[in-house]
Amino acid sequence: MLKKETFLISGMQCSGCSGSLKRALLQSDSVQEVIADHETGTAEVHHSLSYKEISEIVERAGFHVTGTRK
Repeated sequence: MLKKETFLISGMQCSGCSGSLKRALLQSDSVQEVIADHETGTAEVHHSLSYKEISEIVERAGFHVTGTRK
């Protein structure tokens, strides 16, 4: 089941960073849509992964999940 969560991301400095994060997340078959915004430091993700799995993808892309927004 897909859920929509907004993750707080540190390390995104420019639109290129947002694009890199989006591409990394979309490589997972369990991620359907990503809206990453370096200005707000957030990524809205439609997915069926655990918090840990999202965090691992984000870390491999060179960024850090610092929490979620309700």
